[in-house]
Amino acid sequence: MSEFSWNTRRKSLNNLANTEFDVLVIGGGITGSGIALDAADRGLSVALIEKRDFASGTSSRSTKLIHGGLRYLEHFDFSLVREALQERAILSRIAPHLVETFPFVIPVYRKLQQNYDHPLKMRAGLLLYDLLAGGDRVNRHRRLSAEEALKLAPQLDSEGLRGALLYYDALTDDSRLVIEVIKTACSRGATISNYTRLLGFTKSVDGMISGARLRDEFTGQSFVARSKVLINATGVWVEDIIRLDESGEAQLSKRVRPSKGVHLTVSADRLRVSSAWLIPSLKNHRFYFVVPWKGKVNVGTTDTDYIGDKDSPRAERAEAEEILAAINQYFPAARLKPSDVISSWAGLRPLITDQRAVKTSEISRKEELSETADGLISISGGKLTTYRRMARSAMDLAAARLSKRYGIKSSVSRTEDLTISGGAMKREELKRAVLRLIDTEKLSPQSAEHLVFSYGSNYRHLIELMREDDNLRKPLVEGSPELSAEIVYAARHEMALTLSDALIRRTRLAVLAGEGSVECAVEAAALMARELGWDNEEIKRQIENFISEFKKEYESPFTAEARSTQRQHREKKE
Repeated sequence: MSEFSWNTRRKSLNNLANTEFDVLVIGGGITGSGIALDAADRGLSVALIEKRDFASGTSSRSTKLIHGGLRYLEHFDFSLVREALQERAILSRIAPHLVETFPFVIPVYRKLQQNYDHPLKMRAGLLLYDLLAGGDRVNRHRRLSAEEALKLAPQLDSEGLRGALLYYDALTDDSRLVIEVIKTACSRGATISNYTRLLGFTKSVDGMISGARLRDEFTGQSFVARSKVLINATGVWVEDIIRLDESGEAQLSKRVRPSKGVHLTVSADRLRVSSAWLIPSLKNHRFYFVVPWKGKVNVGTTDTDYIGDKDSPRAERAEAEEILAAINQYFPAARLKPSDVISSWAGLRPLITDQRAVKTSEISRKEELSETADGLISISGGKLTTYRRMARSAMDLAAARLSKRYGIKSSVSRTEDLTISGGAMKREELKRAVLRLIDTEKLSPQSAEHLVFSYGSNYRHLIELMREDDNLRKPLVEGSPELSAEIVYAARHEMALTLSDALIRRTRLAVLAGEGSVECAVEAAALMARELGWDNEEIKRQIENFISEFKKEYESPFTAEARSTQRQHREKKE
């Protein structure tokens, strides 16, 4: 397997400083990653930079869904839903290990106020949803009886329950999707570098942007990268990047309006569901999702305006209480308590608006593509599901500019048929691989399934690591399926350069294990130290930085508040 490590990054930095690229992509989330892959597949020279780690922003903090957006039908956004459903089908084909078709259920009660909308209207919406999805006849929606609904969720409120409506969408692991797209782009010639910050732009004599001033965030070294076209794909930071161009601010016709989405993760033993559920909010006309995910259950999300630190949004206590209250109303037997929250996280949707919309929920999730007079192309808005289509749109514009200004011709986008890293095996083949691993490698069923459906056909490389070093078979957190080999793999083949990269965005342990990820930090840091050459001082710094990031962005707000109270009591005694 090709290397994608600190050494790859070292070479990338050298390329950035000494090569003129056709395209330079700013932003290593799902949209930027998709653009880099699209450009590389067209035969163009392309580089991508990210100021932190890949997917460190919104692209690791989504609801983990690949979906058409059932709720968008209310706003008559039929074209967006149709596009998203088409993309759902494409992603299921090109990334089968990361996109799982899954049942979603909407309860129907006798009391209309307990329903999201009138049952007949919801049924009509699902009929339209099926129609927009096209030829998928196997996974069409159907009605469930009350008894069938309770089998899928035994803790669901049964009083007045008439039944439920079942339909299908898909689940994913958002940050793993980003890293697999990034790796695919690299394998096709893209120059990729995380922890590389944009400081400003350079311009040619005709006033057009011709490059970027960059800084290596590890060494502090600054340098200039040259590129014929630059694409700003930084999500909620898109305006910040445009403002680095002194002429860009005045050209903003629409604004980014960040919308905060809070999620909580709880144990599957405490909230027992075998399908995903859409539960009406107690406060707004919207759904909360209840989604089984990697052996846990994610609940959320909110949709509110956000003003604050865009790098580190977090769930506040009031937001977490709001979500728990709504879930407990519809799953009263669960009686979820603050102590049941394993972790929490908040993502910022990069909504684009002209400010006329009153609520963030009313703003379309359609992307916006723009270009400044001096040539900076920017794309924002959109959603995880439609990243590939967004990337194609941005690259179509970039390709037109390359052709007009420089006479550079490129092929059309073919990413619709380009298998993503790890996607070489179909889903049925992956299921058989799980059984083989249980038999031949003596892995637990949970670890075998986790490895195969997190890494797809690349799972073989993790097995090779474990055969070379039997200690790498050890679970990172007792009772969780993640194995020590994943830390080594993240450093060697996924450009994980910090402990946070490995525990938050490659393995997802910060979300899935919560405080357990803190407890395994010493062991994980030792594994990374062997790969990256850290000394004892650096190991200590990495552990401290991870714990700080975890507490700031992923720790339950209830745990954080309890710790603060305990500290205050100790200080009073002293």
